[in-house]
This record gives sequence, structure tokens and C-alpha cells, in this order.
Amino acid sequence: MELRPLGFGEIFDRAITLYVRNFWPFFAIVLVLIVPLAVVQYFLDSSQVAQFSEMIRVLEHPGSQPPAMPNLFDSPGQLVAILLTALVFMLLWPFALNAVAVGVAYLYRGRPVDFAACYRAVLARWASILGTLVVQMGIYVVWYVAFLAVLFVTMLIAVVFARAWLALGIAGFFVAGMATLASLLMLAPLFVALTFAMNAVVIEKRGPLDAIASGFARVFNRQEFWRALLFALAAFAVIVGSSAVISGVMIAALLAHAVAVEVVLGSLLRAAFTPFSIVLIAVYYFDVRIRREGFDLEAELERISPAAVSAPA
Repeated sequence: MELRPLGFGEIFDRAITLYVRNFWPFFAIVLVLIVPLAVVQYFLDSSQVAQFSEMIRVLEHPGSQPPAMPNLFDSPGQLVAILLTALVFMLLWPFALNAVAVGVAYLYRGRPVDFAACYRAVLARWASILGTLVVQMGIYVVWYVAFLAVLFVTMLIAVVFARAWLALGIAGFFVAGMATLASLLMLAPLFVALTFAMNAVVIEKRGPLDAIASGFARVFNRQEFWRALLFALAAFAVIVGSSAVISGVMIAALLAHAVAVEVVLGSLLRAAFTPFSIVLIAVYYFDVRIRREGFDLEAELERISPAAVSAPA
């Protein structure tokens, strides 16, 4: 596959092509993430069937008594299941993410996606992956605290201005809204930079801090920042659309009181849709590196996808 800089639309076109042509190996890679979540979800959803049925009854008969909303602290089992689901996803996600990225690297060298080889490359870097994950969680916490600080300070200033002069207060609230929106939008390139960092841990064999520094350097610059922002928003729209489809299917299954069907169908759809978003950001990661590094990236891809795997993609 030709290594050249891609236009914005070409990134999506290449991701779709790679995803469709290699659907089953990418599907299998992501199942490692989906199956454990499905097991936890089955027990969690099974315990909530009664509450869901009551909610449906209220919607069908508006005058009836609404059900009492369950308190998670009164149901330790459900609370543990939810926390366990979040923990499993958080721990497994970077491994599936990198395994798909390694698969894309194989395709870039004209070689097939090998499930075992992809996960061997990832598991060899497990300590650095977990270390990077911990640092990334800290960065997200810092962003959240900064977001709350911006929201609080700008709103406080707007209130003070409003007390002095209404017109000035209106302008202050507008500025506060813009500052809040800018803080939220900053999360988009931040997500891209941290995903690039996680890819760098496996693809480039960088340590956690070095990988995160490289991710920020590749995204937070004059040439790439606005492109990364636009890419992240477009990718988010794709994720929201696929999530809406999955949610619709799962709700329909729950309406039929078919918890097992809901979990199986939801899991299969997640395993089908999730690889595309990962392939998409992997293609973008390689595109950014092609623009900045060129030959060094080609040599690196050759190292990742050894010549011993010689079958065509």
C-alpha cells in the first residue's frame, strides 16, 4: 500500500477500504474487548428487567404510578457490576486499540492481519501500556479540573458584570459560554493526542512519558491542531451514529424481555462497528507520521510486520 500524505476525505476512504476488506480479523481482535463486557452486562441487565418493565408500563399508561428509582448504594451487586464493567473496559481498551493499529501496520506493508501476531506485539508492551494509561487518566483529571475552573471563574465574572450593568453582564455570559465551549472542544484534539501516544507505545516502542510527549507534539502544533480537531469531531459523529443503531437494537430486544438476545446482538454490533473507529484513527496516526517522518515510518512498519509473514493482504 502506497505510503503518501492523504487528504481529509482520503483518510476516511482508506479506513473504510481497510475495514471492509479485513472485517473478520478486526472483528476477532475487538471481541477480546467485547466478550468480557458482554458477560458483565448480561448479569447487570438481568437484574434490571423488572425496573425496565415498570418503566414501559408507565409509558403505556401515563396515569399509573411511576416506579421507584433504584438506588445503586442500596444494591451493592449492581454497583460492583457497573464498576467492574468500567474497569474491564478501561484496562482492555488500549490492548484492542493497539492490536488493531498493528493490524493496520501489517496492511500498510502488504501483509495480512494476523490475530496472534497483533496481540503478541501488544502484550510484549503491556507494562508500558498500563503505565501510559495511568498517566493519561491523570491528564484527563487535570483537564476536567481545568474545565470546572474555567466554567466557575467565567460565570462568576459574568455575574459580577451583570450586577454592575446588564449589558456588560450579557456580554460576560456570552464570553463565559464561548470559553466553556472552547474548553470542551479542547477535549477533541486531546483525545487524538493521547490515542497517538498509546499507538506510539507499541508501534514505536516508546516509554509512557516519551509516547505522551510525542502525541502532544504531533497534534498541538500550527500545522495539525485544527485538522486534528476536525478529524476528532467527524470521528465522534461516526461513533454517535453507530451507538444510536446499537442502542436501538438493544432497546427493541429489552422491550421483548429478551436479555440474552439483547446482550448477544449488542455485543456483535459493537464488535462490528468498533474496529472502524480504531482503524480510522490508526490511518490518521500513520498519515500524520508520513507527513512528518516519511522514510523513518516506512522502516518502522517493516520492523513491526516481519517478512516471515509473506501472504498478500
